[in-house]
Amino acid sequence: MPDEIKNTQTPVSSTDGPPHKEETGMPPAEEMPAGVDILLAELRRQARQEFSGTVVVLGEASGKVVLRDGLLTTATTSAAPGLESLLLRSGRISVEEWTAVFAAAAPSGRLPTALVERRLLGSAGVQVVTRMATMDALFALAMTQIDRVAAEPAGAGFLPPVLPVEPGIEVERAIRETSRRLANASRWRAGLGLEPQTRPRLASPSSRRASAGGAQADLLARVDGRRTCRDIAFTVGRGLFPVLTDLASLAGDGRIVLPPPQGRSPVVPRAEHGGASGLPSYGDRLYPENPSGTDVGDSRETRQGVLVDGSLPRRRRSHPPDRKAPGNRLKS
Repeated sequence: MPDEIKNTQTPVSSTDGPPHKEETGMPPAEEMPAGVDILLAELRRQARQEFSGTVVVLGEASGKVVLRDGLLTTATTSAAPGLESLLLRSGRISVEEWTAVFAAAAPSGRLPTALVERRLLGSAGVQVVTRMATMDALFALAMTQIDRVAAEPAGAGFLPPVLPVEPGIEVERAIRETSRRLANASRWRAGLGLEPQTRPRLASPSSRRASAGGAQADLLARVDGRRTCRDIAFTVGRGLFPVLTDLASLAGDGRIVLPPPQGRSPVVPRAEHGGASGLPSYGDRLYPENPSGTDVGDSRETRQGVLVDGSLPRRRRSHPPDRKAPGNRLKS
């Protein structure tokens, strides 16, 4: 039976519990999403036990965190774009390229090597995108209401991640980075009214105090008052946290208006089976628009193995890509 912890129970003993909020930099308890403490405490407990398997998260948005010998190797959730969105919707890899390399290499566990051999990603790019997706999913899960978590040890039938973080992320470092992001998100919520479910709209031209370029301009092109911040992250193929960061900047510059959240966008439940590629779709087919040329996320690896704002190394092409080619759009 899985080792399950519910939000109504004390997750661990007082000696095993998470440190005080002052030590982690996390916002006050009254500003924290419900259940985040039990998730972080469970990850700490499994790290100490050098656990290998899956921590299943159930609640507002389901998800999974996979550990190997106590290190984080991947995290996925319906609350944030996953690896497939980051690579395909950004235009970094075409659907045809991804399908071919996945079919050839994923069954044998050689997908990371094959991506490098086929020059779809560099070795640094593989490390960055896997860490970026994992840290963003952990942040997105911590932003939601969590009802319970359950640890399922690796055993018969366990399928390891096809594109894991190597050699893995230390749980304490991941928690510190997640706490920092949660503190930022708390300030954005309190000061700007910015949340993943907020539906930003463009400000009137007379109130816009600055122009935007690059990734921010790409976000502005998707701001229409209907898409939530989460929707926009899926649409452009970027992580939820960097998208929220840019939207907070745009709001501060007077480029967008942030009305109160008006409901939830579609969230795909935890899938029993992956998509055609074997990865959870997690909403990838909800918004088929794919703006090619967008950077894959906004993170780079630090010396400690966690992520800060930056960009995934871009793929070198011998000629300009055909932006009208069908590979630059996801099939709906």
